[in-house]
Amino acid sequence: MTQYSESTQHEGRIGIIDIGSNSVRLVVYDEMKRAPVALYNEKAQCGLGRGLASSKRLNADGVAMARRSLARFLALAQAMDVVQLHVFATAAVRDAEDGLAFVDMLEREHGIDIAVISGKKEAKLGAWGVCASVYEPKGVAGDLGGGSMELTRLDGQDFKEHASLPIGPLRLLDETKGNRAAMQKIISRQLENVGWLGEKKTPNFYAIGGTFRALAKMHLTASAYPLRVLHEYTVEAKAFGKFLDDLLDMNPDKLAGLPGAAAKRVDALAPGALVIKAILGRAKPEQVVFCAAGIREGYLYEKLSPNQKRQDPLLASSADTLAQSGRLQHYGQELFVWMAPLFAKESDDARRLRLAFCMLSEIAWAIHPEYRAEWAMHRILQSSLTGVTHTERVRLAVALYHRYQARMKEPPRVLSLLSGKEQTWARMAGGAAGLAYALSGSIPGSLHRTTLTVSKNEVALTASPAARDLQGDLVRKRLDALNDVYKSL
Repeated sequence: MTQYSESTQHEGRIGIIDIGSNSVRLVVYDEMKRAPVALYNEKAQCGLGRGLASSKRLNADGVAMARRSLARFLALAQAMDVVQLHVFATAAVRDAEDGLAFVDMLEREHGIDIAVISGKKEAKLGAWGVCASVYEPKGVAGDLGGGSMELTRLDGQDFKEHASLPIGPLRLLDETKGNRAAMQKIISRQLENVGWLGEKKTPNFYAIGGTFRALAKMHLTASAYPLRVLHEYTVEAKAFGKFLDDLLDMNPDKLAGLPGAAAKRVDALAPGALVIKAILGRAKPEQVVFCAAGIREGYLYEKLSPNQKRQDPLLASSADTLAQSGRLQHYGQELFVWMAPLFAKESDDARRLRLAFCMLSEIAWAIHPEYRAEWAMHRILQSSLTGVTHTERVRLAVALYHRYQARMKEPPRVLSLLSGKEQTWARMAGGAAGLAYALSGSIPGSLHRTTLTVSKNEVALTASPAARDLQGDLVRKRLDALNDVYKSL
């Protein structure tokens, strides 16, 4: 077996194998950077922590399956030319009497090092995972694994208060034999020990982990929500609490039959719902924000330099998305400055969104002209961009549609997530980028020959002597369309 060194330089593919209480997972990322892209993601439901609360030992069947899964994952990492592999284990392994013996056996079998993560460290990594993928998070992060729940209070990248509680779904089911009233008592008793949880205002509860994502998917499906992206799916906390009450009134068979219910997670849904409901009652957040990133992303984020950590995740992932199309950033930065007169009073959040749009404005250049608008829109709706809310994602997507086509043939359902003002912003940004294309062919170094000026009622275009011949029917048509949008503000 190939030896993977922790000291390997951060270049090339990075792999993480996470040995959890419920599953063992391999994720391979393209490289170590601010917004790494997952190239491969595979999970094996091993159930190492099943029965742990009563036996104090790892589940025997789970151990056998975990050994097979680890051997496969190591071989796959080698086949994918992973240059740096990190393997760690969490709650089940650290709590089981035979956990260290299990780790020692795996290390000897494969010649690898396995880090057993403490509860404190796991809470910190979960918080780092939120920081890695959410722009300036504020609130409480909660990472629910099979054996434990890690809580951390977040204010941007500053977090000091944390807790690790033994209330993962597998442990709760084992301790109570599925009795929900007994589970509720255990959860309440454990949360009472986290005095800081209800002390400060909590804008958001960031829900991390497979069981929470399963609940989010069920809510998303029941709500006929138009965007099938779980990361940063945001729900008003009171409304989600009512949804959880409805779930908890159902028996397991009815729960399993609900649209969106994951068959492998049905047993964990009720304890997971009880955990998040108790947290909502104690922390009283305004919103629940579901986060697809967790300790694996946090593990990588922690290793970044301070400068890398300060990078905006949206802009970093936008740069990567643009690079995948074969274009460079220079033109987008020029476009951002060129169209600025149209957005003189924009907020900081709107400015970063507009910069991301300008960076992405040419991603469909190699697509057939008939399909560029729809392709660009769906590329963003379905992308792995991070640091962007659902509303912002849709604004970007719609603006990119209008970069390539002035009018929508058939408005998509996701348009319902935008206000009229936000739709106007998308048309304005897209229309300005379309006009810039007609003036420059999107070639860097060209836009400075023309200038947009904005008066109270009109957008005008001024051209230098060297650019006067650029003006023609297409430019006039696009400038008129831009004025139509501007006058609708």
